[in-house]
Amino acid sequence: MNKSSYDHDSHVFFITAQGYAGDHWFSWLAKALNSHPELLVYLANEGSRPKYFAERSRSERPDIIQFTKFMSDVGRTYEGIGDCYSYRAYQMVSVEAEYGDRVHWVNIIRHPYAWLYFYVRWRATNMRMGTGETKPLDHEWDIIQHDIYKGLRPYKKEDVHIWAFYRGLTFLNNHMMRDFRAANNHIKLEELVYYPQRLQKIVSYLTHNRVHFDSKLLSKVYTSAFTPFRGEEQVKAMPTTIKQAWNPWQHEAFEALVSSETVDKYKKMGYEL
Repeated sequence: MNKSSYDHDSHVFFITAQGYAGDHWFSWLAKALNSHPELLVYLANEGSRPKYFAERSRSERPDIIQFTKFMSDVGRTYEGIGDCYSYRAYQMVSVEAEYGDRVHWVNIIRHPYAWLYFYVRWRATNMRMGTGETKPLDHEWDIIQHDIYKGLRPYKKEDVHIWAFYRGLTFLNNHMMRDFRAANNHIKLEELVYYPQRLQKIVSYLTHNRVHFDSKLLSKVYTSAFTPFRGEEQVKAMPTTIKQAWNPWQHEAFEALVSSETVDKYKKMGYEL
């Protein structure tokens, strides 16, 4: 077999994000893609495997080029195989350098208030770990740059809702801005949830126009857009309501940790802050 016909095929794609922290709409998107018989999608393997296996730390990812080759091999019988949320947008630079336009990708973004809400909630509820298991939270506590939060409301290790809020704001201001600068193919998750034609368009792009949802399948996947999956709770994360529920210390932290550049960027993307 000619190597070029086997390696580096365009059936591989990536959907990046800054994690999804139990946000139903993120998991819904992955499940919606998996509902198509010609699509195989992994969902945030980087978060689950280190919780149970000591193969690497939670902050590490498999080499993205090698993982691309792995997916290419595994997905031979599918029109499209992809990974959701394991990698960040800035990491796609090396994929583009290696594969050019053969491997398509998009970066999913969420309203920052909603993203922050789930980010904090996921940690405050122990990240779906069993009773007494705190290894993931221990890791996060150990890597926090506590010095940058001096002057804000003090906290102890058990005050997860406080230090997770601060760290989430740091992610919004630094990590996500790094992703925004890496590329322009950012997709608002809210648009995919409310506009089926938007999902169709993204699927066509990711699979080089090889995969399409018929109207019956598309209608079926949207029946669960607002319905929790097994193990999930019904959560109404309306951005306006979320901010209205903030305490004074949270408003103070937002003003101190989030730059005007970041706020302006989100506003340009159509979010009201």
